[in-house]
Amino acid sequence: MKLAHTIIRIGLGLMLLAFGLNKFFWFMPDFEFGDNIGAANLFQAFTDSGYMWPLVGGLEAIIGVLFITKKAFPAALLALIPISVNIVLFHAVLDPPNIVPALLVAILNGYFIYRNWSYYKDLV
Repeated sequence: MKLAHTIIRIGLGLMLLAFGLNKFFWFMPDFEFGDNIGAANLFQAFTDSGYMWPLVGGLEAIIGVLFITKKAFPAALLALIPISVNIVLFHAVLDPPNIVPALLVAILNGYFIYRNWSYYKDLV
């Protein structure tokens, strides 16, 4: 079971690292929003803002590296909460066909928080 947790943690870290770096280097194709004007407009606003994509991408990349190396893993889990909530809400409201990766990130984040609950008992 420990090996499975390690594989899932590293896989999620690689996914976060890839999506984070993609916000800087654009090596993956963008999501197709089709006729969904709201999602396309918000995506374009994030791109045009000049700071939002580097901020989110940088955080995702840093969290991904922390997941892969397991350094400050409990802090990385906490830092991922607002990002995963925002990703899920964006896709739930504006882009439901592409929600599966967002749900995967949120569910795995919740699972790892549950598994490491001893680090968070004093916060609650």
